[in-house]
Amino acid sequence: MPARTSAPNQETPLSSPSIALRILSTLFLFWLSAGRVVADPAADVEQILRVIRQDQPVPSLHYLRRAESINAACAYFRGQYRAIDITVETRPHSDSVASILLQIPGADQTQQILPAVSRVLGPPHASDPKQSTYGWAWPTYRTASVHYAPGGGGQAGFTVVSIFER
Repeated sequence: MPARTSAPNQETPLSSPSIALRILSTLFLFWLSAGRVVADPAADVEQILRVIRQDQPVPSLHYLRRAESINAACAYFRGQYRAIDITVETRPHSDSVASILLQIPGADQTQQILPAVSRVLGPPHASDPKQSTYGWAWPTYRTASVHYAPGGGGQAGFTVVSIFER
């Protein structure tokens, strides 16, 4: 059987510039579409606040894990949904959610996420747009806020959503 030889300048199917360009284009489009999914913190915040509800049992979610409790007799959960850090604490001796804390690292995103939080909680009862602070207070000792916590020493801060009992 004769040995296979190829011409020195003959292109193989994968070395063709048009096929390589198509593969790179497809990978680039996939990368862009994946970035768009992650780049909507407002939708992510709304999703989290609709699933993890105060006064309801802590839902079983793949991204939320039990952690060491800070307060005696309370359960404590931590997790991350896309780029959002989540902390949940229950009432003492209960599985009902008492507090929810969401932290989004990076630049101030209060204006972008405020409409999503308002769709869940209603319009804020107090606001200071210049300070990026919005708040809610209810007569049943419940409070909520959306605010920006700047980072120190040139580091990025966090946009914070908190819902808790006073």
